[in-house]
Amino acid sequence: MAKKQHIFHPNDTKFDKKMVEITEKTGFKIAVFSMAAMTMLGSVVISSALPAINRHFDKLLQNQNGILIEFTLNHLDILTRLILTIPAIFVVILSPIAGMFMDKFGKLKFVFPAMVVWTISGVAGFFLNDIYAILVSRAVFGIATAFIMTGASALLGDYYSRGGFNRRENALSWQGFFCAVGGAIFISIAGYVSSYSWRYPFLVYGLGILITILAYIYLFEPKKFKFYNHTKIETKTNYWQFFPIYFIGFFIMVIYYISPTQLPYYIEDHLGLDPKYIGISMSVSALFYGVFSLSYKYLMKFISIKQIYILTLFIVGSSFMLLYFIHSFSAVIFALALLGTGGGIMLVNNTAYLFSICPANARARAYGILASFIFLGQFLSPIISQPIVRQIGLIEAFLVWAIVIYFVTILFLFFRQKK
Repeated sequence: MAKKQHIFHPNDTKFDKKMVEITEKTGFKIAVFSMAAMTMLGSVVISSALPAINRHFDKLLQNQNGILIEFTLNHLDILTRLILTIPAIFVVILSPIAGMFMDKFGKLKFVFPAMVVWTISGVAGFFLNDIYAILVSRAVFGIATAFIMTGASALLGDYYSRGGFNRRENALSWQGFFCAVGGAIFISIAGYVSSYSWRYPFLVYGLGILITILAYIYLFEPKKFKFYNHTKIETKTNYWQFFPIYFIGFFIMVIYYISPTQLPYYIEDHLGLDPKYIGISMSVSALFYGVFSLSYKYLMKFISIKQIYILTLFIVGSSFMLLYFIHSFSAVIFALALLGTGGGIMLVNNTAYLFSICPANARARAYGILASFIFLGQFLSPIISQPIVRQIGLIEAFLVWAIVIYFVTILFLFFRQKK
């Protein structure tokens, strides 16, 4: 985030110039990008603890009687994975509603309380010893995530859509970088501490209180800004026109979350490795996600949005094909590097495309719907993938997923990009 001299256009207003002055400050960028990173840290932080959580509750319930106990034991593999993904269903339901309220009443009055709830409900898993109580805490966590994710991304669009060409795309690249590098660091820490106890990774969510303080100091509501133009431009937005964007947000998250929900079991059961290797592998995916998110601002200068969709889908499909053919930890590392590369570029491309064709006064709601589809993909990922694994086995499932991704890649050859 090296500071450079900004070149203003003659048509830039006082509001544009002041926005650039404030939003290019390092402290401001750390605050806004860290807030966005909270939503990406939300689930994958505890992925390395899933096998240990499964073993803990299996042992705890073995000698108990009752219909609920029997149901829990029979479905423990799915219940454990839902700890990772159940926040997503609440984001699915509430993100469009959050966006509607934020477009009407402002964003920060919803975002700040949500950040506090996010921190408390995230840490709660450390103290709970009932799998259903943990699932309830994760549901509350999901409610908070819906408001943070919608507000953070819509604010980023507000802050960086003025004052010059590609500021928004550049900011989205940095947001992806912050999300991923922060994720890589804390996933590694969580993976290491999960070797001692499955409870410790939940403490990582305590970081949220520091991010909340930073956000409260630096962030502001653009509509309350001194030079803001309050002239309302009434435009009706047809949200169905964004369906290809919403579909790819859903699809890539179904695929991306196969990694934290299935690969920990592959690494432990098929490769026979310690849980700390899970954290290392997950952090590789996050690291490549970040590095290649940052490359988007350069990539878009040479190839179109449609070509980026096709390229990244092919890369993601190849990651699963590699896992099917080569069964080693080095193959897992390389495959997750490919998954992070494709996923990082694609999600930035998807958001940048949405913001480029969506009117400013519908931005929060349009992104809220995208967030809904993204988290629906997260939630459904284990529900879609686990029955396939049960039916044909994990190794064969890698081939099925690769073929499906390649098929979607072919479909996007017929995608018509809006200008």
